[in-house]
Amino acid sequence: MGGRAGIPTARVERVSPMVAVGLLLVPALAAATPSVHGNDAGAWDHFAILVWQYRTPPPGPDAAAAYARLNLRGIHLDNGFSDELLAFANENDFEYYVDHAAGKGDLHLYPREWEAFRAAQRESRDRPERPRCLHDPEVRDRLISTLRDNVRRASVGNCLAYSFDDEISTTSFTSPADVCWAPATMAAFREWLRVRYGTVDALNARWASDFASFAEAVPAQVDDLRYHHARPFAEWNLAPWADHREFMDDAFADLLTDLRYECNQLDPRRPAGFVGGQAPSTYGGYDYAKLTRAVQWMEAYDIGASNEILRSLWAGQAPHVQTYFATGAPHVDKWFLWYYLVHGNRGVIVWPEMGGKPWFDGAQPQPALDALADTFREVQGDIGRDLLNAEFSTDGVALYYSQPSIRVSWFMDIRPHGASWVNRSSSLNNANASDLLNRVAWTKWLEDVGVQYDFLSYLDVREGIADLSRYRVIVLPRTFALSDAEAAALRNFVHAGGTLIADYAPGTFDEYGAGRSTGVLDDLFGVRRDARLGVLDGAAIAEINAERHADPTPDRAEYAGAFRADGFVQYERGVTATVSDVMRESAPGPAFHATNDHGAGHTEYLNVTPTPYLWSRRAPEGFAYRRLLESVLARAGIVPRARVLRDGVEAHTVERLFWRAGETTYLCLVENPVRDAKIDGMGTAQGVPERGREDIEVHLTWAVGRATDARTGRELGSGSVLQMSWNPHEAAILKLQ
Repeated sequence: MGGRAGIPTARVERVSPMVAVGLLLVPALAAATPSVHGNDAGAWDHFAILVWQYRTPPPGPDAAAAYARLNLRGIHLDNGFSDELLAFANENDFEYYVDHAAGKGDLHLYPREWEAFRAAQRESRDRPERPRCLHDPEVRDRLISTLRDNVRRASVGNCLAYSFDDEISTTSFTSPADVCWAPATMAAFREWLRVRYGTVDALNARWASDFASFAEAVPAQVDDLRYHHARPFAEWNLAPWADHREFMDDAFADLLTDLRYECNQLDPRRPAGFVGGQAPSTYGGYDYAKLTRAVQWMEAYDIGASNEILRSLWAGQAPHVQTYFATGAPHVDKWFLWYYLVHGNRGVIVWPEMGGKPWFDGAQPQPALDALADTFREVQGDIGRDLLNAEFSTDGVALYYSQPSIRVSWFMDIRPHGASWVNRSSSLNNANASDLLNRVAWTKWLEDVGVQYDFLSYLDVREGIADLSRYRVIVLPRTFALSDAEAAALRNFVHAGGTLIADYAPGTFDEYGAGRSTGVLDDLFGVRRDARLGVLDGAAIAEINAERHADPTPDRAEYAGAFRADGFVQYERGVTATVSDVMRESAPGPAFHATNDHGAGHTEYLNVTPTPYLWSRRAPEGFAYRRLLESVLARAGIVPRARVLRDGVEAHTVERLFWRAGETTYLCLVENPVRDAKIDGMGTAQGVPERGREDIEVHLTWAVGRATDARTGRELGSGSVLQMSWNPHEAAILKLQ
């Protein structure tokens, strides 16, 4: 644990006595998953709707009646909450979570502080220090003191969880800033480097530096390394910058671990975490492989597939929830609740405004909310408990989650900005990050061919604790950076009979962000590359050009001069297939879909970017993408377990999710638009049908003895073809036995 990741082992030693007495804690950054076990394990076994106390009725009988009218029975308490609000919750048997339990302004910088920092950074970018340094003892003492006060008071009632703060970050959201150069942080960073490298000679070899001792070591900043943009990837070395970014991720996770420990000491029965989580990103501290080891629950905005990452890395053992913004369109507002329930969320936190107006006029709910009351009741009822106490069932497919690759991708993406990269705000990055769009495209691509998956943590693979035998297929989505240890594990997976799929350029960088002239898995995939020929049109290195952020997304993609094969955009220009057991290649141009057999295992090197599928999945062009992926998966023995037909035509945008509880399988059907989530609102979810009930036909790959509609109890018969009606802006849940 203290080696590659540079994570202090003290965190593990600290919690071992608690593990011994059966409390819910696990080592924060160790190889285990935080779980929610203990005396209140049943407290969060359902889908909870928790109303943020903003412009809501004051505590009292009128407020209780207003909530009851909408079938709401949960609220939030905030830092320094009143005795009156706590008593109101307890008297009405309301459940709640505590927000800002460690205060506000330290983990989340106030806008005025961040803007003052940004103004100073515009004058000088040299060695920026984070306001409220994470290594400042006063900051830590203040966080822990506030947390203790809130937990002691809130633990006496029907508390579900504690949130340290909202929208926490090492910067502001995921906006870029090369913090932190405060003396305390630099001292910790140098110790981190000593643990990672062992000797200063090893550090110098990695960084191409000449420090006489670790005490002299200073990281590079973005502007120090932008000259790499003019060079082939094989000549890049981002390690002096990437190490600092990884250290800040570790420092962030380490602080959250300390807070979680303090919280669990006071109340071992409830999970501790945070709300307002951001997309996986280079800045902000959002390495989900580490955050999921540090905290025990999270509300994360569903940007960059964060929801599926949490579902996967926590394996259903820790709660994750969504923010709920009612839009006033009942079909969208109902769909949202059903969609996130069947995707494993244990609830939503309501922001009680709609159309700029509060949900409640005095103690009277807006009339439009009455249309949601029955849905509020149902999702919080038995159907939610049944699903959330089942186990998510995948098709044996894993999508690789690689934080080092996210860093490399970000550094590519900023080239069009030049020196103005500091203005690449979190919202701008969320809409234009090539890695983020690639990751979401892969999820929709798999879901549309009827296949479910897990995300696989690079950290688990690197540390040798991931059981790769669980998977038949591992996909490397834009996985530029792989360590030798990861590469060895993936090789072993293939030689043991697995299928490894890459879209492009896997392992062309190491885990430090240094380019390789030969990809670490090139021989396994049966390809060779000439990095000098570049990618896409040969000049661009940012797949999505955020300088054109006002244009539609397809117009921001740098595809104009790229090679194409069978209509697919090819990413790498200089990759060719070598002699292999099985190989397919189109000519002229670079290799396209080269396959290579290794005994019972094999590899599939697509050299295709999946990102265009996001805007073509409902268009005729989307058919070719689905046929390609279906053929690749079929070769690995994976076919969809269920297909949905509407009027005799396959409805590929109806997602099929499976949950298992003993001998019972729940098949959940839900419309699956691409949701453009925002950090400050619902965003958009284009494609949610407004129409009413309709008939569908469900084709299974096996015959069931008995099928029922889990929501209504209606019998659906037996066999492999089931007919039913459903509301396409809700969810159908079939109970298969």
